[in-house]
Amino acid sequence: MDVVERNFFRLLRAGAFATEEQIEPLSAWKWKRLYQLSQMHGVTPWVNDGVERCRSQFFTNLIPDSVAKLLQKGTPKESDETEDSNTMLTSDHLTNPLLNHKLQDILDDEHSSTETRHLLLLILGTARFVMNAGIPVKRITEMGLFLRQSANRIDFLQLQTWIHRLRLDTMAQLSAVMLVKLLHFKPEELPFMKPSTEQQMEHCVKDMLQQKNSHAEEWYFSQGKDIFVHTSNSSAMLWQVRRSASNFKYFPAESVTNFMASFAHSLSHIEE
Repeated sequence: MDVVERNFFRLLRAGAFATEEQIEPLSAWKWKRLYQLSQMHGVTPWVNDGVERCRSQFFTNLIPDSVAKLLQKGTPKESDETEDSNTMLTSDHLTNPLLNHKLQDILDDEHSSTETRHLLLLILGTARFVMNAGIPVKRITEMGLFLRQSANRIDFLQLQTWIHRLRLDTMAQLSAVMLVKLLHFKPEELPFMKPSTEQQMEHCVKDMLQQKNSHAEEWYFSQGKDIFVHTSNSSAMLWQVRRSASNFKYFPAESVTNFMASFAHSLSHIEE
């Protein structure tokens, strides 16, 4: 990561998890880029909380007033709705009919722990975001907060059974690795995580962070364009094809049907 990305995750960790972080010096332009990152990933309130927590540090006090005011405004309320409409699929539904049938059986089981089912949905939400938009910074942060608050009420043995049943093993591992490398969780906090070497985790995170699109105003590890919305946006389809191919390894059982569902969804939005 470069210095903007490092400070972005430090402020995110400080704001969301109340950790002690050391902020590196940034120019006014780089502070603006950091703000853009927080907006793009929908985590501006947490980043602003991180700025306030690190306010006593010399370099944090050098943040431009204009950027500080933007951070304090937070994330626009409509961002979540836009994000959900762009990613199409809800976290309690899969496009693969067989897997979706299994998922609904799991969710209908009232004898299982509510917290365990909720964590499963958080993993599925991360999977959906990875397949349709990019690196799930907000989703991973929400998962981390839920784990810190509810870990003692989660049946991790049952969760692992469900993960394997839904063929989510690789996606669950990706989520765990991002929690460890980006948000500094300890592997022992993630019982559903398989043993991984430091090199394997570094490669996994690097692969995610390098997934950029071709926006003229390209941001770091950015999300994609609104896929297939207008016929004039020909590059969007190629972008989604490439993303689907690159993320096939994380959730192969769902990737193909997810792409087809995205394409079908887009047809209803094409302007006549």
